[in-house]
Amino acid sequence: MNLVRLLPVIISFVLLSAHFLRASNIGLVVTCATLPLLLLARRRWIALALQVLLAAAVLVWISTTISIVAARNANGQPWLRLVLILGSITALTAAASLSFNLGELRRYYREAHQSALASLSAFLLTGFLLAFVQYRVTLPILMFERIAPGMGWIEILLLATYAAWVTEKMLDPAQTARWRQRIWLAFSIVFFLQLSLGLMGFDHFLMTGRLHLPVPAMIIAGPIFRGESFFMLVLFSATVVLVGPAWCSHLCYIGAWDNAASRSVRKPRKLPSWRQPVRVIILILIIISAITLRLAGISSSAATILGLAYGLGGMAVMIFRSRKTGVMTHCVAYCPISILANWLGKLSPFRIRIKDDCTECGICRLSCRYDALNMSDIKKRKPNSSCSLCGDCIACCSDGWIEYRFRGLKPKTARAIFIVLAVSLHAACLGLARI
Repeated sequence: MNLVRLLPVIISFVLLSAHFLRASNIGLVVTCATLPLLLLARRRWIALALQVLLAAAVLVWISTTISIVAARNANGQPWLRLVLILGSITALTAAASLSFNLGELRRYYREAHQSALASLSAFLLTGFLLAFVQYRVTLPILMFERIAPGMGWIEILLLATYAAWVTEKMLDPAQTARWRQRIWLAFSIVFFLQLSLGLMGFDHFLMTGRLHLPVPAMIIAGPIFRGESFFMLVLFSATVVLVGPAWCSHLCYIGAWDNAASRSVRKPRKLPSWRQPVRVIILILIIISAITLRLAGISSSAATILGLAYGLGGMAVMIFRSRKTGVMTHCVAYCPISILANWLGKLSPFRIRIKDDCTECGICRLSCRYDALNMSDIKKRKPNSSCSLCGDCIACCSDGWIEYRFRGLKPKTARAIFIVLAVSLHAACLGLARI
C-alpha cells in the first residue's frame, strides 16, 4: 500500500530524470533515477530531504516552462498544449512533495525523527557545498567527475547521504567519540589510498595530476615556497572559521594516526609547559624556511625531500612520544598547522565550557588526548588553547557538566549545529581533499 502512495514520488523523479536526459546531462539523469532508492530506508530525514528536492524540482519545471514558452512565443509557435503538459507535471511533482505530510507516509518514515532536522541539514549542506564546486570550478575536482564526466552528481548524492547518516550517529552522546574516530580514520584511509593509487600511476587520483607532499606543515609551507596552489590553505582556513580547531580532530589526514598512537596508553599524561612555545617556534621556522628556500632558488625536488624529512620526524614523534604519553604529541607540540587552527579558531563562535557545578572528578581528563583538560584547566572551567573541540569530554561526563557553547543558543542546539557543520565539512572534504 505504501508503494502505491509513493508512486507519485517515484514518477516525479523519473520524469525529472527524463528532463535531464533531454538536456544530455547524464550525471543528473542517473542521480534522479537513483534518488527513489533512498525510500527503502524509513528514516524521517529521508522523507524531508526528498520533499526539499521535489520542491526544487517544481521550480525547475516552472523555469523550464517559462523559458520554452518564451522561445515558442518568439518564433510564433503554439505553446498552450506544452503549458498544459508541463503544468500537469509540475502539479504532480508538488503533490508528490506534499504526500510525505500525509498520515500514512508520515508514520511510515518516522525512524530517527529526533535527529531528522540535523541529518537533513547535513544532507543539504554537504550537497550544496559539493554542487557549488561541481558548477563553478572548471577543474574536475570530484573523483567521479574525473573518471566519467557528469558522474560527479552521483558522488554528491552519496556523500550527502553519508553525511546525514553520520550526523544521526554522532548526535547520540554515547556514540559521538566512537564515530568521530571512525570517520576520521576513514578519511585518512581514503586520503592515503588515493595517494597510493596516484603513485602507482593512476593520475586521476592526484586530482591535479601533480603530486603534493601530504604533510600538514606543507599546507602553509607549500604555497609560500611555490607562490601558488593555495587550494588546501583556503580549504583549511574556511574550515577553521566555521568549526574552529575541529580541523585537528575531524579532518587532518595525519592527525588520525597520532590519535591511534596515543590510544595505546589508557591514561594520558600532562605534557611539559614548554610544549606551547615550542610549537610557536616550529611554526615560525617553517615559514622562514619556506621563504628562504624560495629566495635561494632551491629546486622543488630538494624542497620536497626536506618536507619529507619533516614528515618522517613527525612519525617518529607519534611512535616514540604519543605512544608513551597517551597524548597526541605530534598534534599539540610538533605540527605548526595545529597552532594556526587554535589561533584562527578563535574566529569561530563555538566553545567548550565546563559548568560551575562540576565536581572536578577529573574523569574528563582521561578522554582528552590534546593535553587540553589538566586539573588547572578544569578549575578554570574551560579547556586550554590546545583544545580541538573534539567533544570526547562531553560524552564521558555522566553528569553533563561539559557542553558546547554558542552565544545565544542552548547547549544542545549548539552541539547539534557544530556536529552538522563538522560532519558536512568532513563529507565534503572526502570529495575535495587534494593531493
